[in-house]
Amino acid sequence: MRERLGNARLSWGVRGAVGLAALLLGAPALSQTRELLEEGPQYSCFEATREGGATSETLAAQLCQGARSNAPAQCFRRVQEGGFLSEPQALQLCQYSTPTDDPASCFLKGRASSFLEETQLVQLCRPPIAEMLQFCPYGTR
Repeated sequence: MRERLGNARLSWGVRGAVGLAALLLGAPALSQTRELLEEGPQYSCFEATREGGATSETLAAQLCQGARSNAPAQCFRRVQEGGFLSEPQALQLCQYSTPTDDPASCFLKGRASSFLEETQLVQLCRPPIAEMLQFCPYGTR
């Protein structure tokens, strides 16, 4: 289904993202143009996470919060394909990942070559920024 908005046609997914942005950021977020929304790395990550439809919009939004690329979505899909981690564990591992750090490869290699449990591997392999954010006085979640 599509709905007409000005001269641009927006899918339900885009409308949902606009609504989510408005809810999280306030009414000024509604004034963003469609092009800015669709080209932003967070939105690109959000859409990449939602491909396949098995992940909720809420989880996709959490995963891609602050993303600068599709790296969190790619990481999430890789660890979910094998069924190794629950969604909350995959979120913890992949949130804030970048193209230069690859938590999914770290996790998959560690799983194949060590006796560490999944929770220990998630802690070992998650991006360094995720570890630093736990010390923020207001948290990230």
